[in-house]
Amino acid sequence: MNNQHIFWAEAQKRLLAGTPIALLCVVDSIGSSPGRAGFKMCVPADSDLFGSIGGGIMEKKLVDLACTHLDHVQHATGSSARVPVEVSERMQERFPFLKRQIHRAELGQDRSGMICSGEQTVAFFFLHGCESIQLVANILAAFDEREQPLELEFSSKGIRIIPAGERRALEDDEWSYYETLRTQPRIAIVGAGHVSLALSRQMDQLGFHVLVFDDRQGLNTWHANTFAQERKLVDYNEMGQHLPPDPDLFVVLASVGYRTDDIILRQLIRNKYKYLGMLGSVEKVRVVFDGMRKDGFTDEELARVHAPIGLPIHSRTPEEIAVSIAAEVVRVKNGRA
Repeated sequence: MNNQHIFWAEAQKRLLAGTPIALLCVVDSIGSSPGRAGFKMCVPADSDLFGSIGGGIMEKKLVDLACTHLDHVQHATGSSARVPVEVSERMQERFPFLKRQIHRAELGQDRSGMICSGEQTVAFFFLHGCESIQLVANILAAFDEREQPLELEFSSKGIRIIPAGERRALEDDEWSYYETLRTQPRIAIVGAGHVSLALSRQMDQLGFHVLVFDDRQGLNTWHANTFAQERKLVDYNEMGQHLPPDPDLFVVLASVGYRTDDIILRQLIRNKYKYLGMLGSVEKVRVVFDGMRKDGFTDEELARVHAPIGLPIHSRTPEEIAVSIAAEVVRVKNGRA
């Protein structure tokens, strides 16, 4: 499931239980800051924290600051579980606010206590009550919105959902940060063997929607794969019908051998995907590519295929291979070819 979806779903649970929350969001980051723009953390008044704004002593200090503000709820009510409307409204007056953190030892003001260089600015928001519950419900629903891209605005006026690109003009003393509410990235793994199982687990942990294909029945690794959201038995000769062009889709070829990979790759190579990779040794890749060249596929087309797949980390086991593939996929997802 989308990691951001999981975050907001956890926030929803706390809010529905009546728990006040301090929400921390990194709204700006520079250099080697451990917390990047968009990192989030929830500090509930009476339950475990979740999320992260970068970790370390800096995160501990800002969590303590959030708890100090939430302590006013406990003092006003005697309990943090249920908060009267008037107390909630007074808390809203304390939020939102910004806290700048500079990660350099030689500076005094706004020093985070970390020495990794860079800096980050964290916004603090207070969530509680019906309006916050509705806001979070709308955020969760927006992840499934496909007709019109939506953005989340974090600003000095609070948090709201807006149509993508419809940002308001700011006054001199205002600030804002925007992020697009995206559906989770999708990866199709063709082949359901041991590498596929390990990769499915890895990509599920990274927040991908995982789709696995195979043409064999009764595989133990097929039945063991509880990490893929979809599994389909197919005829590899019809793979092009199952994976039409999709510029947002990541595709990994990891079938039983080079002959089936060759059959599949010939159908998919001219389709537009976010990523197309093929598992195999240097020699396997050479044999497959040489055969395709003889049949009219160009070097330019073959160059689009990440093969041998994965980052070169000398991986051996299925789990290590999965890490190398996942790292390459994440690099492409984050804008590195």
